Amino acid sequence: MRFESIVQELGLPFFVKPANNGSSVGISKVKTKDDYSKAIDLAFSYDRKILIEEFIKGREIECSVMGNEHPIASLPGEVISKGEFNSWDAKYVDDCCTFIIPVPMSAEKLKELHDLVIKTYKVLCCEGMARVDSFLTEEGRFLVNEINTIPGFTKLSVFPRLWEATGVSYSSLVDKLIGLAIERHQKEALLQTSFIE
Repeated sequence: MRFESIVQELGLPFFVKPANNGSSVGISKVKTKDDYSKAIDLAFSYDRKILIEEFIKGREIECSVMGNEHPIASLPGEVISKGEFNSWDAKYVDDCCTFIIPVPMSAEKLKELHDLVIKTYKVLCCEGMARVDSFLTEEGRFLVNEINTIPGFTKLSVFPRLWEATGVSYSSLVDKLIGLAIERHQKEALLQTSFIE
C-alpha cells in the first residue's frame, strides 16, 4: 500500500508490525516516508503478514483474563513507557518501561473495561488464559489494542502479577489453569470424532 494512501486514511504517525509476534518485536512507529520503507522491511523479516495501525493517543491498560465458558478478568495494570512506544528495547534492554498494578479506577470504569475484555475473549473463542491490552483515550474511551493468547508467565510477567493484585497467588493461578485445561479436555473427549459407527 502506498505511503500517501495510508497517511490519508490513518494520519501520522502510524504503526507497522508483524501480524504474529510478541514482545513488540518488529514493530515500528512511522513518521516519514523513509521510516515507512524501513518499517515494512523490518515487519516482513518477522512475518509473511503485517499490520498497519493508526496511532492512538492514550494510556496503555492491560487486563488478564482466565476461564473457559465463564471467563473472569483481573484488576488492570498500566504500562508507562518513557520512550516513543513500548518497544522491545523499552521492555527488556533500556528499562524504560514501568507498570502500575493495579490502576486506580472508578467501579463504573472498571466494569466497562471488564465487559470489554471479556467480550473480546469470548468473541475470539479463547479458553484457559489470555491478556487483553487496550488503550484508554483522552476522551475516556477504551479501545482494544490486541490480545495475547500465550502471555508471559514468569513470576515477573504481567499476567500473573495482575492476578496477584486481584488476590490470586502464583501457585493458585497455576492450579486454576490446570483445572481449566482438564475441564476443557473432558468436554472435548465427549465429542464424536468419527462418522464411522
